[in-house]
Amino acid sequence: MFKSKKKVEFDDEELRTILHALNDFRTDLLKEDKLVDPINEVIVKLDNKMKVTKDELAVMINGLDYKRKALLKENQDTPEIDVLLLKIIDISEKI
Repeated sequence: MFKSKKKVEFDDEELRTILHALNDFRTDLLKEDKLVDPINEVIVKLDNKMKVTKDELAVMINGLDYKRKALLKENQDTPEIDVLLLKIIDISEKI
């Protein structure tokens, strides 16, 4: 019936990282003519303090993972994305 939600907090840098990752992920999915509605919903909802469902966290995780893989292909370091991914995965497991 109702999906359980968890209150999360992100600092400005984390929020910016999530937004850029989701936007890059969204852009590439659009090029492949794939559905981007879940990503759009999360982007609109992004805020420093927000309540999220497990599905919304999954969208963030997929976007960050996509960005991480893209950076690794370019031989760039990903420590900030790694830490943020672990934070979101930890939150997701608690829902």
